[in-house]
Formats: sequence, C-alpha cells, structure tokens
Amino acid sequence: MADFKTDFAIHLDGNKLQGEEAGAILGIRVFQTRSGASAFEVIVSDPDLKWQGKPTFTDCKEVRIELGEAGKLKQVFDGEVTAWRTELERSGPTVLVLRGLDRSHRMMRARKTKTYANASPIDCAKQIAADYGLTPRARAGAPPPVKTFRFQANQTDFEFLRQMADLEGYMFFIEGSELHFERPQIPSSDDAEFSFGQEVKTFLPVANFRKPAASVAVGAWDVSAKAELTGTAQTGDELWSVPGVKPGADLAKFTSTKPEISVVESQVATQEHADTVAKAALTKRAMEFITAEVEVQGNPKVKPGALVNIKKVGEYSGHYLVTEANHFYDSAGYNCIFYVARDKWGNSSQTQQQQQAARQQQQAARQQQQAQPSKVTRSKAGKQQNEAIDFTLQDDQEKALSGLKVRVRLASGETIEVETDGDGHVHIDDKPPGQYMVEVPEGIPLATLHLRVEDGAGHPVTNAIGTVALSDGAEIGVMTDDAGEIHLTDVPPGEYTFKLESEGRGREEPGEAEGTDEDGEEPAEAKGPE
Repeated sequence: MADFKTDFAIHLDGNKLQGEEAGAILGIRVFQTRSGASAFEVIVSDPDLKWQGKPTFTDCKEVRIELGEAGKLKQVFDGEVTAWRTELERSGPTVLVLRGLDRSHRMMRARKTKTYANASPIDCAKQIAADYGLTPRARAGAPPPVKTFRFQANQTDFEFLRQMADLEGYMFFIEGSELHFERPQIPSSDDAEFSFGQEVKTFLPVANFRKPAASVAVGAWDVSAKAELTGTAQTGDELWSVPGVKPGADLAKFTSTKPEISVVESQVATQEHADTVAKAALTKRAMEFITAEVEVQGNPKVKPGALVNIKKVGEYSGHYLVTEANHFYDSAGYNCIFYVARDKWGNSSQTQQQQQAARQQQQAARQQQQAQPSKVTRSKAGKQQNEAIDFTLQDDQEKALSGLKVRVRLASGETIEVETDGDGHVHIDDKPPGQYMVEVPEGIPLATLHLRVEDGAGHPVTNAIGTVALSDGAEIGVMTDDAGEIHLTDVPPGEYTFKLESEGRGREEPGEAEGTDEDGEEPAEAKGPE
C-alpha cells in the first residue's frame, strides 16, 4: 500500500482555518451522493467550551473542504452550514460538531404546485436553477429531451427535479453553486485505479442475477389522441453503460418471453416520451447487476460519477461507476468508503487494453495512408441505407450554444444550414453515409463536441473507429462508446471533419445484410439472429 502524508484544508466563509483553529479539528466526514443532498461534519475539540461562542465556527455560513496528499489537496465539498451541536460526556472529549449540506437544501423547503408548458426536464431545471441563483449545467445526451406538459404537484423543487431525473434517466445534483441536470457521461479513461492488497482494504461485491431485465414496457395514455401508449426497451437500449464483457441481462437467472418489467406512468404523454422512460428504467435495473462496497486509502478523485478500475479481485476485476463516496479524515489518516455499480460481467480492463491496441493499429494504418478520405457505404437488400447526423455544441463553460446557425456539408457535396435547438443540439435524419463537415462561425470558443453515430434505423453504433480532423489541422483518433457517442473537449472554432474508419457494432436485426468495405472490393455478409 502506498503511504503518503495526508492533509486537509477548511475554508469558512472564504477564510482558511489556520493556527489554533486548524489545530482544534479532530475529524472531518464528507458524504457525497447523487440521490440526495451531499453532507459534511467537522468535529472540533472544545474541552473549555471556548469555541461555542466564537464566530469563526458558529457564525459561518459557507464551507469548502479539501482533502488529499499534502501539497496536492482537492476539493471534496462545497456547501453551507445548516446546524451545529455540542457533545459533552464525562467519559469522553467535549466537542463542537459543525454540520451542513450542499446548496440543494434550499430547494427542499417549500412545496408548490406549478405547471410548465411544452418543457423538457432540462428547461425546468434551468428555470429552477435561476430561482435559487445557481448556474445550470445541462447535458441532453441521447435520446433528445422530450418537451411536453410538466406538472409539479405539491412538491418541493428538489422532489420535482429528482422525480424527472429518475423517470427519464438524468443525473441531478448540486456541486458548489452549480445545478447539474445531465445524462451520465462515462469517462473515456479511468478517474482512479485501485488494486486489492494495495490501495484496496475491503471489497464486498454482490452479483444480483434477479435485477437485470432483458426488456421493459411502459404503459401510458395519450390524452390528445385518446389512445394507449406503450414504450419499450430491450438489452442494448441502455442510456449509458459501464465497460465490461457480458451484459447482466445475458446472465440473468430469471427470464421471460414477456416484458420483464412493466411500468404504468401517468406523466408520460407521447410515444417518444414512453420509449425514453422505458430506456431509463432498463438502465436503472441494468446498473443494479453488480454492486460493491469498497474501502481504500483516501483519494479525493473518488466521487459519484467517477469511473474507477478495480484490479486483482478475480472475475469482479474491471470498471465500476461510483454511486456514493464517504471521506473520513482524523488522527489515523485519510480513509474512503465508497459504493460502485456496473451492468456487465467480466474483466473490462482486458477488453479496454484490446480496444486501445485496436485504436493504435488503426492510427498506424492511417499514418501510412496517403489516399483520399475514406467513404463508408452501407447497404441492405442491395439498397443504400441512409443515416442520421447528430451533434451538440457547447461554449467554453459547457453551456449549450442555442440558436447558433451552422453549416453541415455532406459527403454528396450538399450543404445544409441548420440552427441548434435550446440545448445546442442538431439532429438531421435520412442523409447519405460518409464524411461530413460542420462549419461553426468564428469567435465561438467550443469546449466540448459531442458526436453520435447511428445506423439507418436510428440505433447507436458502438465501438466504431474513426477520425476527427479539427480546424487547426490536428487529427484525433476516436471510438464510439456504448451509446454510439464521441465526446471531445477543447475543440477550436471552425470546421471539423468526421471520418468513419470501421463501422463498429450496431444492433442486430433479423435477416441478412450485405455491404462492401471502404474500397468497395470485398463483399461482406452479416447474418442476424435466426
């Protein structure tokens, strides 16, 4: 186990505790979660009761806590003091305990009834964020957010946003002064890596073969058409997925030919909405396949949403998504107990290494090529199958560039002028496959670029390898994730080109499909399930 000196820093109303005040700190506890409000406790030694009436501790409002290796501290909490208590015991130390929550506690007070006309969950989140002086951080992801009538029925703003997030597959949480309402984006690289017997002190996994579902059905009612709606989702439709080898649904011990989860939801009003809710329910159940409690030497990189790679734990080795993290600091040092989940079985570390090797081979092959940009052709029953173009534009603060007019140049030479929607999103259906270019007006500093590769049926194409040529001439090798998406950061303004090198893996359809390689020489044949 690597040993290093740990330290802490506490800022109360912007002032860092030092000297006698810092020396009075006996312990720090931080509880990070995405299902409720994150919380903290700071234990202050006070045998003479001198800190009870000092404004340093009892009059403060805002708190920032940093933990980690000495000289390399990282923030683990940014919130407000909501309570403090005193503990006096004859047989123990007298302490003052500061307690607090993140700023979402402001949204948990008043219940209200309110309507939102033709609004998406992100629209509601942005409006509520403004009501509390918070900066919204929204990411639509896929599928696009559904705009419909929204009704807040005698709920707090926190309950209302939490209900929509759970229903439609978003993560809702407050971090500092930012309100996040976004689809989870699985990192392309590990946020942290731990090995049993070294950093990992305890690893307690549970594989639940009852939880994964192969299919979900959502029943609802279309008020305007006065007709029943049924949204469906099956394995492969998950909104996000953790790297792994075999989906839990393929290993489930309890299966059925009928939908394994049936949900009746009164708030669903359209077919698109019903399908989104079904995918969210499927994703939630899928992520309950393998869960684990992990104890490691303290690491501030461990937080909800982080992708951690746990090694030397046999068949459980691989990548996990952190769902909750608890940080503890006292005289014994810095310790972390966190909870993780994944939807697949098998050592994803080996799979990731194979994918990296494939990317390196593709990159080497590209460097040897001097030819024109590759053309991708797909066909079914001898006919070309068109595809969809899908991307999102954001500024340097990761804020959606809404209402931005851009030009999309297709492989056929056709140029289309489009305008991003309220979430900075553009979707163009039924266009011929091949490379395309997006021209962004100069002076727009992009921070993040999201691309989505779909087949002709609108299904995401996973593990597709390609190249993005940026406006400054740089080329980046990319691979689509399990949602068929590519995410790039720090993209310069101007024109970029996306070129698909290999078609990856789309959803298998019954029947047969034929196609040609990039040079059109060797026919390829793929058969779906019989």
